Amino acid sequence: MNLKLLKRRAEMLDTICKGFHPSAVINQLAEKYHVSERCLWSDWERREKWVPILLDLEKYSGFAQVIESKLNAVQKAAWSIYLRGDNDNARVGALKVVLDSLEAHSNTVLSREIVLRLEHVEELAKKKVMEDGKN
Repeated sequence: MNLKLLKRRAEMLDTICKGFHPSAVINQLAEKYHVSERCLWSDWERREKWVPILLDLEKYSGFAQVIESKLNAVQKAAWSIYLRGDNDNARVGALKVVLDSLEAHSNTVLSREIVLRLEHVEELAKKKVMEDGKN
């Protein structure tokens, strides 16, 4: 699922869930994303396939934001100890905490990328199966 498609689907779902009629939403999104209304109706009719993926990504996004804010707080405290510490062991320990939190942060970012790559691979595999079925 590419980013533009993901944004379009998220906006479609969010707007319809707010109570707007699908036809009004689809009309608006067709202009905004330069796609046909037929394409958007088809996408809406197949929502049982993509809504769970979208909701899982949103749950993960919220989780990742919580982790990032906690890591930022840890780093801030560790840098404070490093700058104000009068004990070399405390300063070295604070630097180790910063390095560990940076590693955890990079793992969080990388796992997001992995999720997106896996979805792309899954999409390519489905296309391949469909093409093989036609031949």
